[in-house]
Amino acid sequence: MRAVLIGCGDHGGGVLIPACLSAGIRLTCLVDRDISRAGALAAQWNIPQVKASARELDTGCDAEAAIIALPVTEQTDQVAWALARGLDVFVEKPPALDPEGLQDLINKARAAGRVCCVGMNYRAATGMQELTSRLRSGRYGQVSLARVAQVARKPVEPFHERTSFEASLFYAQGIHALDLALLLVPTALEISGQFISVKRGLFCTVTGEDAAAGVRFETSFGSCGAGLYHEVTVLAESGDLLSLRNLSELTCHPGGSDASISDYPGARVLWRRSPVAAGYASAGYTAELTAFRSRATGLAASSPDGAAELDQLVPVYAAFDSLLRGKDLLWLT
Repeated sequence: MRAVLIGCGDHGGGVLIPACLSAGIRLTCLVDRDISRAGALAAQWNIPQVKASARELDTGCDAEAAIIALPVTEQTDQVAWALARGLDVFVEKPPALDPEGLQDLINKARAAGRVCCVGMNYRAATGMQELTSRLRSGRYGQVSLARVAQVARKPVEPFHERTSFEASLFYAQGIHALDLALLLVPTALEISGQFISVKRGLFCTVTGEDAAAGVRFETSFGSCGAGLYHEVTVLAESGDLLSLRNLSELTCHPGGSDASISDYPGARVLWRRSPVAAGYASAGYTAELTAFRSRATGLAASSPDGAAELDQLVPVYAAFDSLLRGKDLLWLT
């Protein structure tokens, strides 16, 4: 697959270029308003073309896809541009600023007949794949309770004058936390939560329930002075408790399904990432770009195990929208 990369900042230039190459996507052009930055990256990675604007690609573009990694307020327009020109699209999260914008992109992708996937690397990370493969084995039964914690150093202020602080928190952390929670407990759509004040940044908790099925998720996400922290904990129907911390170690505190509990009541380490298994593959970037390439070239159908597609994020946006509406808060100012 040949692709153009639109946006050569820290993520586009530092993460997506090598991840694309690892995923078998050949970049034929870099687009960035900082033409000198794009030129330096093109020379480093032997990419033949550099443009200051995607509009310069309207003629002479041999790409089959667009990889987009721009500031949150610029991505939607670039996705629409790429779809209108018949390109399949991989866009970093968030693809849209609010649910209405997301639905508009879904409609545009359907009208164009193109694939549009979203960079949700946590669901594609090796640790999450280890967790979900065990849950799908049938040994543990359904997920009764899922807890997802996602903490990072930003945002400490709104990303843009157009976006509320609360929405900026969703764009940075909440979209990942809610995506994983709803993958694990998809029927828990009765939403509640609150925003939590801290001296630096902002925190949020969102819970979802399905009282009839007896299942629930709890998410906490936000920004503070600490570094990145990520944890997914699952209480299974079997009584087993599985915990994935920082995408690097999966443990199980066994419940009634493990016959050896009386002999060995402690936690079992089910999987641990090797110290040398760091980088783009274990963090999910190569895996999701590989899944996007397979989806766009017709080698794979849409599935929860593949790259995240726009319509799969509808319940994620809806959950956060429900919280905002319940507190008379807005996505955009």
